[in-house]
Amino acid sequence: MNKFLIFITGSPFDSLNGQTALSFCESAVSMGHCVEQVFFYQQGVQHANIDVQAASGELGIMKKWVSFSEQTKTPLNICVTAAIKRGVIAMEEAQELELNSNLHASFNSVGMADYFAALNNDNSGDVNAPICIQF
Repeated sequence: MNKFLIFITGSPFDSLNGQTALSFCESAVSMGHCVEQVFFYQQGVQHANIDVQAASGELGIMKKWVSFSEQTKTPLNICVTAAIKRGVIAMEEAQELELNSNLHASFNSVGMADYFAALNNDNSGDVNAPICIQF
């Protein structure tokens, strides 16, 4: 069994990165592999923005990520700094900045250090170390 860390940088509307990543994750899990976390960075943080909705007839990718996370217990993490710069605000930051939160409750606002910690979690030379895939 392989373990994967997924890294998404593309906007849900400007690229197919998120859709491709989700298809990969669903296939990997169905084959018995583990997706340890999905990390959204740069424009990828827009996947977690509840204020951005797909138009009628378009794929609602956020709902699909939430469903995947609920079924597999896979954490959906977004970079807090990238999110704030792009107007995706978690509850904690919203209170601090006196703004409204627009981060979907299924997504976690974390630092880049959390992603790198998962990459380097005492896996040096370990054949079972997680595989990082960027979309």
